[in-house]
Amino acid sequence: MSRRPAIAVAIHDGYYGCGTGAGYANHGFLETLVALLPSHVRLAVLPVFLHPGSPEHHARWHARARALLDRPHTTVHPVSNGTAGTDRWGTLANFRHLVRDTARRLSGEVLPGAGPALVVAFDAPFLGLAALLPRERRRDVVLVPRSSALIHAPWDTPRVGWERAGLHAGLADGTRIGAISPFLGTHLREDYGVPAASVIELRDGLSAGDWETFSGPPPPGGPAGEFVLAMGRAEPYKGFDDLIDAWVLARQAGRPLPHLLLAATAETAEPTPYQRALAARLHALGLDASMRYRFTPEVAGLLRHPRLRAVVVPSRAEPFGRIPMEAFAAGATPVVTTTAQGLAGQVVDGETGFTCPAGSPHGLAAALGRALDLTPAQRAAMRRRARQRARDDYDHVAAVRAFLRHTAPWLPLPQRDDRLR
Repeated sequence: MSRRPAIAVAIHDGYYGCGTGAGYANHGFLETLVALLPSHVRLAVLPVFLHPGSPEHHARWHARARALLDRPHTTVHPVSNGTAGTDRWGTLANFRHLVRDTARRLSGEVLPGAGPALVVAFDAPFLGLAALLPRERRRDVVLVPRSSALIHAPWDTPRVGWERAGLHAGLADGTRIGAISPFLGTHLREDYGVPAASVIELRDGLSAGDWETFSGPPPPGGPAGEFVLAMGRAEPYKGFDDLIDAWVLARQAGRPLPHLLLAATAETAEPTPYQRALAARLHALGLDASMRYRFTPEVAGLLRHPRLRAVVVPSRAEPFGRIPMEAFAAGATPVVTTTAQGLAGQVVDGETGFTCPAGSPHGLAAALGRALDLTPAQRAAMRRRARQRARDDYDHVAAVRAFLRHTAPWLPLPQRDDRLR
């Protein structure tokens, strides 16, 4: 009897819940993979287990993910990071626990009896995985970090060392490293020393479901008047303090400003200290602004709101940053963004939005002023250019097809079908 070909996908976010851009990207990859896979190919998904009592567990999202994976020859193998399902990320000790358990489940449940196989592991907690798999299976592995300790925690020397060792461990046996953006590819080569020959592109982008979501009608509710939206995880590196400073500078210059909606979100039941600090600053400065504390689909739906005047991405660090391309797809223009890391090049200044240096409130205030000065006709033209850029540059279906052609040449793929997007 011939052995069934198999693809295994390990993810830390995007199955039990979705609290990060990485989770949306992971779900988009799974959605695209399911659309492309022939029915006879086995698909095994290995998500970091989250207990229903965890604040990071979202029942509606979990149901959506289960429905997506309701296909023949598909199995789910929850993996443990040692937090008893309370935290999908954890510490370096949890990363080590996670890769041991993932390697155990792959070696014991997924790979035995499989014919040709591909193992794709998304994000930093899995970077030590290849070294724990049988040597003959390491060539089947692609590790895909969506960020790194050098970007978000450069002071964490032990984690940086663990990531570096994990990225290099299987290279001699054929393990490859996926790059979700040009910036990440350069970062992996120059800062982690990954050989260029071991790096393969797996560009993040917009799945068919993303296009459906962001092309749909606007959700009910939202601010009563015109507003500017900034959204992202409630972390200092997202640059929300820079945006508040820029807002103050614009007000001091006498510029009339719409309402500022700051969706600096977390997954905790109560506001975090940083969220409270942001809210206190808005109140103390007397700004016409409000906060959203929890990330829900309704927050992303604000990109389709008819009274949205601009979208601001003030990040100081961003390995990729999904918000500009999501805004392009939703027709939310203009987009104002910094040129931090992976954001650089996503917006063409003056054509699809406006840019400024990271960490510069003065530069951000100037870019915001240019955005608010657009006439309706200029905004409409920018919207058309931005949506075309989203179609041309962020076609995730095309990116996954190209990735599979290189990593799984044994896999028969359907003919290109634009209906997938």
